[in-house]
Amino acid sequence: MRIVQLSDLHLRPQALYSGVDPWSALTGALSRARSFAPDLLLLSGDLADDGEAATYCRLLEALEEYGLPYAVLPGNHDERKTLRDVFSRQAWSHPQLACQRADLGNISLLLLDSVIPGEEGGKVRQQHIDWLESHCPSVRRVALVLHHPPFRIGIEGMDAIACQGGELLAAWLATKPQVERVLCGHVHRHVTTDFAGRLALTAPSTVHQIALQDGPLAYTPEAGGLLVHDVLPGEPWRTHYLPLAAAPVIVYPE
Repeated sequence: MRIVQLSDLHLRPQALYSGVDPWSALTGALSRARSFAPDLLLLSGDLADDGEAATYCRLLEALEEYGLPYAVLPGNHDERKTLRDVFSRQAWSHPQLACQRADLGNISLLLLDSVIPGEEGGKVRQQHIDWLESHCPSVRRVALVLHHPPFRIGIEGMDAIACQGGELLAAWLATKPQVERVLCGHVHRHVTTDFAGRLALTAPSTVHQIALQDGPLAYTPEAGGLLVHDVLPGEPWRTHYLPLAAAPVIVYPE
């Protein structure tokens, strides 16, 4: 199975403060993603910068045009109800939260809505654990997906708006050895670490990246990117980071 993860699209009618046109970036991301023939396109939050229905409708049209199966998750810039309404064919399985389970062969993705409306940071509460408990399969390979990382990534400004309640999530994971990976967005940078004994990853943004530096939170015009997750029977997950802009492929001479 192959999963391409896009994150932090920040779609809106005009260019972002970084000068990046998010729609142009999305077109490049979808084109690059399609070249890998993924079984699923995973969009891990902050899909819209403005939370407007028109933005989600335009995104839905773009996804349908490219013809890739997809699953979406809200981030702190998203409007939960509007996202659920526009993407009504997604398998939402919580009465209020935008949570869903996506099954691919013998793999399940648990997409957990960690958004606190009106706040930049997220939080895992008991209702999230209850949803996970009721939707986590016992005999399949599982990955947990949420927008806000429940772990520190080493950038002070982002750690201040990460996901509270990580201890609840870690305690739940301690009882679920079938959950193999934790996949996140929010950070606008690819970071790899360990959380509750699992490999934990954040995806780059399709637009600007957050600068890796001490001091005040800052962005950088480093190239947008995506993650390609490959899951093969009997093997651990493997993940490739790729920039959105494809480069020439040159075969070594014999």
